[in-house]
Formats: sequence, C-alpha cells, structure tokens
Amino acid sequence: MAHQLFAVLVRAGATVASIDAHLVKPMRLVSREHRIDGYRLGGQVTGAWDPTYDPAADPSNWHTCDACRGTTQVGGATCLACADAAQAGRRPGTVVPWSYTDWAPYPGDIVALPRLLHPGWRFPPGRTPVAWVDLAGVVWLDTDRAILTRSDGGDVPPRLRTIFRDLLNGRRHPDPTVLPAVRRPTAAGWPLPAGHLGRLQRRPVRFRAADWSVAVVDAHS
Repeated sequence: MAHQLFAVLVRAGATVASIDAHLVKPMRLVSREHRIDGYRLGGQVTGAWDPTYDPAADPSNWHTCDACRGTTQVGGATCLACADAAQAGRRPGTVVPWSYTDWAPYPGDIVALPRLLHPGWRFPPGRTPVAWVDLAGVVWLDTDRAILTRSDGGDVPPRLRTIFRDLLNGRRHPDPTVLPAVRRPTAAGWPLPAGHLGRLQRRPVRFRAADWSVAVVDAHS
C-alpha cells in the first residue's frame, strides 16, 4: 500500500473531532480521479510538520498492556510486553500500538495557513506534500519523485507558491460554491433587476488567510 502526504485546505475552526466533516468535500475531488483508496488525518504521516512530535511519547497513545492488564506482572514475573515502559518514559503497565491506525489524531496535523505563508516556512525534509487540495480542485505538486528518492529538502514547491499567490490575490477561490440567483421582492414590492441581483450574489469574498488551516492528510492507494 502506498501512502502520500496531501495538504488539504480546511476552515480555521477545524479540530481533530470535526476534521472528518471538513475533509469530505475536498477529498471527494481526489477520489473522483481514482488515484487513492482512502485517507485520514495524520495516519502514517502523523506529526509530519512537527519534528518535535513523537507518537510514542504522546500519552494519548499509551494503552493498557493486554498481556498483564496493566499490572506489569505475568505469572509472577515481569511482563515482557510492557517492560520498556519506564525506560521509554511511559506509565508502568502501558504499551504503544505498533500500527498508526491505533494512534490518536494529533492536533498539530491541522496547521494554521498563515504559518505556511510565512517567508521562512520550510517543510521538514521528506515531508513536502505531493498534492494540494481545496474546493477549487486538486493540484499535483510534482514532488513525489524527490520524496521517493529522499532528495526532498523541504522547500515550498513552485506550484504551491503559485497557489498561495493565487489565493491571496483572489485568482483562486477555495470554495467556489455559488448560490443560484433568485429574484425576491424589495421592501417596496418591486423585484431588483436580475443582473443587479446576480452581481450582488456573485461578488467575490476577499480571501483571509486567518480563516483557513491546512490538514496533513495521509492518502493511501
């Protein structure tokens, strides 16, 4: 199974508890291309943009040992399944799941967009996304070869820089949904001209980076 890191634009209010609902619509665009089988926040790339994060050191991932039920003893002897707990800094009688599918979602995998827009931003080496996804569409960043050959240095890809410029300059609308024009009577009882009403409804909304975050998504195929 192949895993790739996607950067997905979501609303700034997204949390690990609500992220699935935020990802449904943009990731549906990727699924339509039949290039992935599934996705999840973090997954195999949990903590990808936070080099200080270690899933094994996160108490959210410490589970009671099934072998000894947390007692640290099996048949009067030290439980080998959780014997490394103290050395690893965990609570006695706990283990860390070996599979990322059992790791707790990490809030650090939802990053405020302004952080990525900062001139000094760099991705950790090998953790540059292969695709950018928002409701305007999917953009493949042409970084997969560098990641595969371990030559990815973390620089923001040219295509992603272009996306950032287009967002900030209003040339790319991250949520292009437009309500159909509907003529309604005014207070005087007369409908506004259809052309005028259409212009009001379709007037572009100024893009504010602070209103958005970017989710680190593990897309697998």
